[in-house]
Amino acid sequence: SVRQPEAAAEAFEQMLTWRKENGINEIRQKLMNGLNPSEFPRYETVRRFYPLLKCGKDKHGCPILITLTGLIDPAKLVKAVTLEEMRLYIIYEMESKFIKLCQLTAETGIFYRALEVHDLKGLGMHHLATGPVGLLRKVVKEVSANYVEISDKVFILNCPFASVVRTVLRQVVPARSQHKLAVHGTIEDYESVLLERAERAEYHACLFGGELPEGLNTEDGDQMDKWPRITIPARDKKVVEEAVEKGKTVLWNVCPEALDVGCTIHFVGANGKPSPVFETTERIASLQRGSFQAEEDGKLVLSLDNSFSYLKQKVVMYDFEVVNVQLSTQSSEDLTA
Repeated sequence: SVRQPEAAAEAFEQMLTWRKENGINEIRQKLMNGLNPSEFPRYETVRRFYPLLKCGKDKHGCPILITLTGLIDPAKLVKAVTLEEMRLYIIYEMESKFIKLCQLTAETGIFYRALEVHDLKGLGMHHLATGPVGLLRKVVKEVSANYVEISDKVFILNCPFASVVRTVLRQVVPARSQHKLAVHGTIEDYESVLLERAERAEYHACLFGGELPEGLNTEDGDQMDKWPRITIPARDKKVVEEAVEKGKTVLWNVCPEALDVGCTIHFVGANGKPSPVFETTERIASLQRGSFQAEEDGKLVLSLDNSFSYLKQKVVMYDFEVVNVQLSTQSSEDLTA
């Protein structure tokens, strides 16, 4: 292939700028100091709908990283966490993998890469839903573009018909890794291939018909199912109000069930003048969350705008939780973590 040193230098400079702007070196320091994966932002929530497993090593010493791709649920994921929370979680995961590979390389003098396994068992049409998948793909693409190639080999297991596989792979595997892919069907097809690369105990048992990791085989416990819902007819607007006393903090969540909707949140005090709490020039299509502390008695006003739609009504889930928490020493991100 033709080498392009200028393009490589430019990409490297962009990566350094990205790391600085996003505080990646601070995240790296946390990981180097022993931060446990269970302490990653939104860990328990994200892993339910975007399960990533770190297992043992193959016979070459490469770490084995398993993604249960068939269990990824983009629609539920964008309702359970904000895009920024998902982005931050993926950054923690990528930086953790990168540190591990760097440590192995430094210890042995051998350039290590990872063995990646994508299990497509459970793949369905919901993986092709353009809205949620597009949002997730945008986040994954941005983060992965700022890391060097970490894959030595990528196994695709429980592969259904090819057209679906190609579509999904374009969404979850970087384009530069496509030539490393090895696609297999059922366990009868891939069991011997996996065992050639690593001992059975180095993988997770679920690849060989065993139980799923704890926390992935349950459907209960979704707090969002208990949130109020409001329907906004086509060419209409709706308003929801929540009274707030002075000194109280409101933890707010807003999430469309499907499709996008205009959304703003304002606080209205005694003078009747609204002050912005959440505003965006774009319509929202995924979970938005934040917090607000009232400096006087008043109300939080959630305005939902569907006036741009001539045919389709929209359903929006929302939640206001009023708590006695001061914001002076905690950011809204801390409160909603």
